[in-house]
Amino acid sequence: MSFRHVVITGAGSGIGAALAQAYAQSGVRLSLCGRNSARLDMIAEACRAAGAEVAIGICDVTEADVLQRWLETIDDERPVDLLIANAGIGGAGTLTKDQAEPGAVARQVIEVNTIGVVNTLTPLLPRLIARGAGSIAIISSVAGFLGLPDSPSYSASKAATTTYGEALRRLLKPRGIHVTVVSPGYVETAMSASLPFHRPFLWSAEKAARVIQVAIAKGRGELIFPWQFRFAIRLARILPTRMVDLILMRFRAKDVW
Repeated sequence: MSFRHVVITGAGSGIGAALAQAYAQSGVRLSLCGRNSARLDMIAEACRAAGAEVAIGICDVTEADVLQRWLETIDDERPVDLLIANAGIGGAGTLTKDQAEPGAVARQVIEVNTIGVVNTLTPLLPRLIARGAGSIAIISSVAGFLGLPDSPSYSASKAATTTYGEALRRLLKPRGIHVTVVSPGYVETAMSASLPFHRPFLWSAEKAARVIQVAIAKGRGELIFPWQFRFAIRLARILPTRMVDLILMRFRAKDVW
């Protein structure tokens, strides 16, 4: 499956930037969205050097009206056939240690990670449905399957995002639209580098982007990586709740997360 117009939010760094460069080639239009113009310009130049046509949108995914106008404009210019909802926040600033999570932090995390995905997808869904074709990828997290004690709002935001993506996949598949829900573990990004603990099974952003690109091309409904986290998630689904709680609390005490 090849794409001619790819939209990526949060494209200025991390997985988003790596995906932009993975899709950059002659004949492809990339529409890259982010909040940092300097970083977007740098990624755009690298993508243009690879032969892609690149447009930039300085957008915050929490600003629904602004994002909708940008998405509709770029779709008018060339119909979007792959929409990647990647923008999100996390890292050290969203962690809580032995204290209640501040309400302002929790609300911001959910606003960006969950409502931001809704804001990204809903403007173009009617157009994709009318065309009867297209692909969507939602970048969630393995944290969406397990409520991590130091990241209540982050885990909740990703759980909601994953479930939203699963529902969209079932809604849109009969209409010819593929939805891939991606749940990475630790990926080497500035956000994850800020975490004050060991990050097991760490992948580079470039490796993550390659695997995501293949999954989207194959029309896969779900992608969870690395396999160690996929195994842990499946195990947690069959273990007693009390045992899962004890395991997560034990890892927390050892600063694994």
